[in-house]
Amino acid sequence: MRTYIRKQLELPRQEIAEILAANKRAAMWLGIAAGLAFMTLITLVFLIVALVALIPRDWLGVLVLALSIGTAFALFVLGVRAKAIIPAFVGGIVLIAIGVAAFLWLPQLVLAALLLTIALAVGAGATGFGGYSRLELHGPTRTIKSMKETVQWAKQRLLGRSAS
Repeated sequence: MRTYIRKQLELPRQEIAEILAANKRAAMWLGIAAGLAFMTLITLVFLIVALVALIPRDWLGVLVLALSIGTAFALFVLGVRAKAIIPAFVGGIVLIAIGVAAFLWLPQLVLAALLLTIALAVGAGATGFGGYSRLELHGPTRTIKSMKETVQWAKQRLLGRSAS
């Protein structure tokens, strides 16, 4: 009986070790591919910054200011919903200050980079918040259920033997 239970406990560990060993090389190649994809994304962002820098400076300034104000408003709304009004208000004021300063004083290339930085940060924050809200944290429920069934079966078997 003990041997059976011990083997039941060792089975998931052995199975996971086999899966990890089999997928080690594939994971290495996927890691290299992810690194190259990240480098491609960086060069794409540089390209987009260069293209956006072709927009006249006044329009860029207005776009950065509008995006800063819109982001500040969204941050304030999320802060109110999350009951974190003061940090949201401070963050919103800082964003608006960055937008005003950019509109008044920054050169064209810096405005283009700032515009894309704010836009990417908003996208990253929105997707991160969406992913976090869908996150389900729980233990290995199938393994726990299986172990409970095994323990119940073992108890019935042991109690059935000791009664006879």
